[in-house]
Amino acid sequence: MARIPSASPAELPADVAPLAGDPFYGILARRPEILREWSKLDTAFFGASSTVDNRIKEEARRTLAQGVGCRFCASLGTPRDEHPDAREALAVAFAELVATDHHQIDDSTFAVLREEFSDEEIVELVSWICFKLGSNIFGALMKLAPATPAEVDGYAAFVAGDLATH
Repeated sequence: MARIPSASPAELPADVAPLAGDPFYGILARRPEILREWSKLDTAFFGASSTVDNRIKEEARRTLAQGVGCRFCASLGTPRDEHPDAREALAVAFAELVATDHHQIDDSTFAVLREEFSDEEIVELVSWICFKLGSNIFGALMKLAPATPAEVDGYAAFVAGDLATH
């Protein structure tokens, strides 16, 4: 059971009430102004202005989620065993470095990232991974339960581009 229960959608402003059905967002909904902005940032990462393919970001997120301790985040999908796409493999390797010891990331790591990503894409990828690391830590601290099959499907639709489902 989560350490803090989700806010009741009936008690929330109309613009955030639909988001409160998600266990993660439901807890954030106790501070609607934070949920509002958090949701906007989530949407911006997967929106039309994104410079890094959602598939790459999602695989990095899945990798990151496995070791941080948020059962909800980890249950939204496990990373694939192989990454034949060089950009995806590099994003996954970077996410693993962030998850295990971000202190080992140095200029040479960024030189390798630049072999596949532009500076704008690196900023997006690194900010995405940091945002999701914070999300995972939040979920772990709140003791979120694993996602239900419906929640997994809803998140998959969100990642696929149906931004209205999240």
